[in-house]
Amino acid sequence: MTEAVPNEEAVQAKPEPEFADRDDDGPGRPPPTALESLVNALLESGPEVAEHVVRAAQELLLAAHTIVDAAERAVEEQQDLHRPAEETPGTTATVHPIDRTE
Repeated sequence: MTEAVPNEEAVQAKPEPEFADRDDDGPGRPPPTALESLVNALLESGPEVAEHVVRAAQELLLAAHTIVDAAERAVEEQQDLHRPAEETPGTTATVHPIDRTE
């Protein structure tokens, strides 16, 4: 019985892991995380782009702060509406039922 000699091309062509970067020296290194990719792109782009991104992030934080403040005011208004009349200090009923017999 003769032994089958493996095809030389098949032996040399090892499949690379799906996450290996072909330009990277370290085989089997996982791809960079999203944060690492963002930092690398910012470092490569220059100071003008990084400054623009920081300003945009500050604007987003300001918008989020405004939304939180508005939500807090809405919650306080709803709580005031549902609070019983005797708990509300200094308020008296100013609406009287209309007497249609007058």
